[in-house]
Amino acid sequence: MAADFHIVSLTLHVGLVAALWRVLLPALRREAATEAQTAFLVRVLRVYNPAQIALLGIATLTGASRITDLKALHGTAYSEEFGAALALKLLLAFFVIMLGTWQCMGIAHRFVRQSESLEGVTAEAVDRVLRKLDRSSVLMLIFLAATVWVSLSR
Repeated sequence: MAADFHIVSLTLHVGLVAALWRVLLPALRREAATEAQTAFLVRVLRVYNPAQIALLGIATLTGASRITDLKALHGTAYSEEFGAALALKLLLAFFVIMLGTWQCMGIAHRFVRQSESLEGVTAEAVDRVLRKLDRSSVLMLIFLAATVWVSLSR
């Protein structure tokens, strides 16, 4: 059961990041007015942030549960059979989690809070956030693909 949730949450997470990168960010760049662009971006990020963090959390917890189940099943042979691949997968997953956290908390949440402040945001700030979201999405998709590849290669 945990393996099913792990795969579903990972699939949804990849889809969410890909949708932000290939659908939402290009749509935001087509907006002409900074106010409309900012309002749309804030609406998107208010849904994206909790969804991404929740999916990362589910993938992490179900992955840890699966490791525990495999250790119980294989006993002492677990490290010999899965140790190297698991270490690499966990390293890659660490980067995915750090990128996801940075994207949500360091970029998106900060931008949403800034847009709600009395100062608001400038056109340059919106453009800077769009570039950061674009780059972080590409990096996250690369690390997600590498993590899945390592998982399937064992």
